[in-house]
Amino acid sequence: MVGSPALAASPAVDVNGRMAAARHAFSAPERIALSASERALLAGVAEPPLRHEGIKLARWTLGAGPRVVLVHGWNSRGAHLLGFARPLVEAGFSVTLFDLPAHGDSGGHASSVVHAGRALRALMSAIGDVHAVIGHSMGSAAALLAFAHGRQVRRSVHLAGPSSLTPMIKGIARAHGLDPVDAAAFAGWVERFIGTRMAYVDLERLQHGLRHPGLIVHDPEDRTVPFAASQALHAAWDGSLLDTAAGLGHRRLLADADVIARSVAFVAAGRPR
Repeated sequence: MVGSPALAASPAVDVNGRMAAARHAFSAPERIALSASERALLAGVAEPPLRHEGIKLARWTLGAGPRVVLVHGWNSRGAHLLGFARPLVEAGFSVTLFDLPAHGDSGGHASSVVHAGRALRALMSAIGDVHAVIGHSMGSAAALLAFAHGRQVRRSVHLAGPSSLTPMIKGIARAHGLDPVDAAAFAGWVERFIGTRMAYVDLERLQHGLRHPGLIVHDPEDRTVPFAASQALHAAWDGSLLDTAAGLGHRRLLADADVIARSVAFVAAGRPR
């Protein structure tokens, strides 16, 4: 007796579905629109899009003075860091924010921390001298990649960011119920997608770029990116400070007045005299 084709195929279909979901989670961000208030704040400060790897990256610059670049995280956009812009401008800095590939108003249909790192490197090359970078979540990791590939700043701020790719990939595999064999296959797909070994995106291979003072801020109870990632970054970075942001979770720290003030003060302390 032959069983139902649908039932017979269900284990493979389930595995394929879980694998597809894991790939989607890693490579396909949600595109977030500007809010009315964000659109008003950015009115008149858009710059010509930066052409990068066949797509256009949307970017905006406010103020005048030494340049600070703001780098957003996954499923976000540059405008989500606007809370840092006004106090930085008031402190005498110019502020550039931009949308990473496949985010916000930028082009592209797929992204990753490696794509983000390359986009940040391209932006920094186009700008020239960059005083500081402030990165949130994946944006922090993108900055680590940019520094490891030769981009230099005087200061950087890292808000709730992962410091190594390998544990992130293992976490995605676990979250999607992949067994060890399928998790290994997923890891192989990730390496093909990003065009490099995952180990090359881990802190051990990135820490040589950490040659400037850094401020690391993270909520110890963050459920999106473990606090241990910032602890590891701090341990590997002699010139870093690690501050906690208790009770703010992964995203609320972007609107917290104290976190913003600490970040701006840290960036300003490194300003050339």
